[in-house]
Amino acid sequence: MSTNVKIGMTSAYVIIFIIALLGNSLGLVVVSKKTPFNSVTNLFIANMAVADLLLTVTAMPFCVGFFYRGDVWFGGTLGTVTCKAMHYAIRISIAATVLAMTLISFDRFYVVFYPLKGKIFRKPRVVSALIWLLSFILMMPTLFFYKVQVIPSDNADVHVCRGGNWLSSHSRKIFHICLFCLLYAFPLMVMVVLYVLICRKLWPRKIPESVSGKSRAVVEMSKRKVVRLLIVIIVVFAFCWFPTYVNHYFFFIRPDQGYKLPAEVQYVFFWLAHANSAINPCLYILLSYHFRKRLVSMFVRCPCLGCF
Repeated sequence: MSTNVKIGMTSAYVIIFIIALLGNSLGLVVVSKKTPFNSVTNLFIANMAVADLLLTVTAMPFCVGFFYRGDVWFGGTLGTVTCKAMHYAIRISIAATVLAMTLISFDRFYVVFYPLKGKIFRKPRVVSALIWLLSFILMMPTLFFYKVQVIPSDNADVHVCRGGNWLSSHSRKIFHICLFCLLYAFPLMVMVVLYVLICRKLWPRKIPESVSGKSRAVVEMSKRKVVRLLIVIIVVFAFCWFPTYVNHYFFFIRPDQGYKLPAEVQYVFFWLAHANSAINPCLYILLSYHFRKRLVSMFVRCPCLGCF
């Protein structure tokens, strides 16, 4: 990896790290102000923000470190624990993001098709607990997949944090195929089906123009705006994360074809996936009027602004 590429990738990571850290922190503050996660949209933003923050403080520094020292780690019990915990936290953040998007898709489906049902989605604490509990359970195999290995060297043994090198090639393939299906393909397919049904239900319907139908019109418009925001978030997620699974395909499924993908392209693919955590809060600001309104109101009332 040339020095120019290292500098370029490091700079790119610094940019998305700052945006993701500030954007998602602000997102948590905004949705917790006066309305402490009491709406499904707030619940969605809150869980996504926490998941994005977790990925921001784990995956991004880890990748920058990889540019300069590779997968060199440190030994002992602390090295083993941190190696496993790092990769476990990264996988949990991805799983929580996917589960949050999937559950909110089901919520929108029930709101549109069965307004009086789906009361579990009206219980934010239950849904949040379900998202994170499932994420912790589903990603537990990661704890066994990654470990610290000792590489013999002339001067001193080198410790590296690697995943599945002691397993057969077949076992590694199965692990990453399962991750792809669990964290990308299957939930994305479910969400696409649900939103196609939702759009077919919502968009052909004309919003009432009569005075008596004004309240209904407001509800219909609100539903459409929320659905638009969620669809954009899902499309961006699918676009940002697909290249990473292309990397995994060449690394673990067809390593004999890995040479076809230049190293610089592989790094950009990983960066694009991590950039999704910085893009999400920007989407909330651009596409959600209520989120923008609360954000502006929060800044206006901030006593720190009195200094300027």
